[in-house]
Amino acid sequence: MTSNRFEKYAIHALMISIAGLLLLNIFLIYRNSRVIELNKQLQEEAEKIKVNTLDIIRTIHQIDMGLRAYALIESPVQYKVVTDGYPRLDTIFVNLRRSLSRQDFPMHSLQSLEDSTYQYLDTVNAMIDMLHAKNLEGFKNVLRKDLGYFTYKHYLRFSAEVTSFEDNIATNAKARYNRALENSYWLQIALFLITVPALMMMMRLFDRNVKISRMLGEAERAAINSLASQKEDLERQVAARTNDIVEQNREIIAQNEEIRQHNEQIMLHQKEIDRQRIDVLDKNERLQEAYETIERQNLIIQQKNRELMAEVDHQTQYLRMKNQELAEQNARLEQFAYIISHNLRAPMARLVGLASVLRKSGDEEEKSDIIDLMVRSTADFDEVFRDLSMILSIQKLSPAVYTTIPLDQVTQKVMNQLSSEIRDTSVEVKTDFSEVPLLHSLPQYVESIFFNLISNSIKYRSPDRSPIINVRSRRDNGSTQIIFSDNGLGIDLNRHRDTVFNLYKRFHFHVEGKGLGLYLVRTQVEALGGTIRIESDPKIGSIFTISLQHYD
Repeated sequence: MTSNRFEKYAIHALMISIAGLLLLNIFLIYRNSRVIELNKQLQEEAEKIKVNTLDIIRTIHQIDMGLRAYALIESPVQYKVVTDGYPRLDTIFVNLRRSLSRQDFPMHSLQSLEDSTYQYLDTVNAMIDMLHAKNLEGFKNVLRKDLGYFTYKHYLRFSAEVTSFEDNIATNAKARYNRALENSYWLQIALFLITVPALMMMMRLFDRNVKISRMLGEAERAAINSLASQKEDLERQVAARTNDIVEQNREIIAQNEEIRQHNEQIMLHQKEIDRQRIDVLDKNERLQEAYETIERQNLIIQQKNRELMAEVDHQTQYLRMKNQELAEQNARLEQFAYIISHNLRAPMARLVGLASVLRKSGDEEEKSDIIDLMVRSTADFDEVFRDLSMILSIQKLSPAVYTTIPLDQVTQKVMNQLSSEIRDTSVEVKTDFSEVPLLHSLPQYVESIFFNLISNSIKYRSPDRSPIINVRSRRDNGSTQIIFSDNGLGIDLNRHRDTVFNLYKRFHFHVEGKGLGLYLVRTQVEALGGTIRIESDPKIGSIFTISLQHYD
């Protein structure tokens, strides 16, 4: 007994040790896989950092080559090569800074390279400005200094530091992996030395258990033979009792069949009664529906008569309004047709004349000059077409597509678009939308109206006084008024009142312009169902009052 108990305890101890070593082995396998995965991530990160480092000098070289090519041929493609390099460098530096900071890399070297690179980009921008200003001599002087060489030296130092740093990280990761692998080998050896004795002891116990099982099998067979004879007696008794129960079941089934047939007859009578009741209810419902249908049709006929009368009145008013709009549209179309023929005739005449001269010319240099003049005339032609297309795209829209527009946000958006002009001219823009802060209209048209009127006030400011622009809103007899006033040069309405809003009409020629802004403003205001009027004095300034229908 003592020997068996000792063997039992020994086997338990060995099994616990084996289980513990297996758990430790699983843990070490998991840790080794994590070490391998981490080592792979570190190597990929190191290679990515090296590639990003190499991309810096590639991008700088691309910008430098694009700049030189742009200086030679001034091609938009080469200019795009230069400008595309800027955001690419920003992305590279952001990725490098994020990756290196995770590895505790000394960032002063990266900062030095980044500062040197952006100084070089500032030089590139200055050189492009020289090319745009046709300052070729200045461009050549800056190019001879080869400022990119200093950036290249910074890059070489940074690349060497990054390569050394990343190689050191990869070496350390590999060393950690080798140590983990060595510990796993020693654990496998210990597990083998403990498992073999345990298996030998379990085989000895297995032989003993086989002998005991054989003895138990013989005893079980004797018990089975005894049970078999008892089972035969019980089966004979069960067969006799089963025959009695079968006879009783036959009698019960016959009685159930009689009851079922009687229930079927009762169900048939009940279904017939239900069908007759449903027919009566259905007829009553159809009579009620017919009565309600007649009542509804009478009400619909009366409502349709009222709607037809209202529609006739509405269509009459609508036709009168459309006739008035058509008369105004015909007048604008006559003016528009005159302006089209006038503005298209000049560039077309130039093109025809230049084409005739080109056919007769035999000098290649003269032909080149004539082609340049034809290109300019074509550009003038295209500009006129774009202006006319923009005007024709304006159409009167239904209020159903309108949205609520905060006027202060529209003003701020336009001021942001004109921020450089406002800053350069020291214009003061004052707004007061306290009475009507919101406008229900089309945002694109409203923003265009604000932009054209405010930009005109800036462009045609008076040199004798500080420019001030006031924009305010108010309610007037059910309509919303937006009032723009300035203290600029103004317009002599005694001479130009009838042509202020005509297409290509200009009143001051000391600044560039097309005479298109006020025409667009009037066209868009009228498309919104509104009106615009002007008050102006050359000594005081101008006031534009826009009246739009108010929608709740």
